[in-house]
Formats: sequence, C-alpha cells, structure tokens
Amino acid sequence: EEAIALHRSALDLHPPGHSDRPTSLNHLANCVDSRFQQQGVVADLDEAITLCQEALEVCPSGGVANAPHLHKLAWCLSERFTKLAMLTDVDDAIKYEQAALVLRPLGHPDRPESLSSLANYCQLRIKRS
Repeated sequence: EEAIALHRSALDLHPPGHSDRPTSLNHLANCVDSRFQQQGVVADLDEAITLCQEALEVCPSGGVANAPHLHKLAWCLSERFTKLAMLTDVDDAIKYEQAALVLRPLGHPDRPESLSSLANYCQLRIKRS
C-alpha cells in the first residue's frame, strides 16, 4: 500500500505533458498489478490496464519507449483473461505484445521476453477457444 501511495504521489508530480509521466504511470501499474497478484482483486487489474493504456496515450507514438508499456499492458490483459476468460483480453494481449516485439528487433535485450510472452498468450488463446 505504501509503495502504491508513493507512486501516486510521484505521478502527481508528473502532470499530463511531463516527459516522465509515461514512466510514472508504468511504475504505478506495476505496483497495482503486484497487489492484484497478492490479493486477487480484479479492480486492481482493471486499474493497472487503465494506467498502461494512459501511458501509451501520452508516450510518443511508435517510439521504442512504447515497448515496455505495450508489454505491461499485454501482461495485464493476459492476467485478466486468465481470471475472467474474456477472449477479447487475450486477443488484445497478443496484439499489444506483437506491437512490442516490432519495437524490439533482433539483438534487443528484451526481445526474448516479448517472444516468450507472445508464445504464452497464443497458447492461452488456443486452450480457451
């Protein structure tokens, strides 16, 4: 709870238009997602998804800086799919991870993580369809 409160305070210091706002949003999304992992409250997961979406909205379009936000959004959507079994969530997770992968070309240190995540989301989709 304290970490979430501190990240909310940091976010308040990075208003819309501030160059560090996307990073602050992503950090808060990580903490809220961690609380979901511990407590299983879907509202936390919904908030993490909203925070990731906002990070993407305020980040320069198509830039490499979008990759972590796309990856985190895909992760959160896949978690919600696992919890609620809404096919649109896993389809969106696949779409966002594919977009992250485009920004992580061969040789990028995070490319293996995106490939593995994408494979996992595709596997989830096959199991539930």
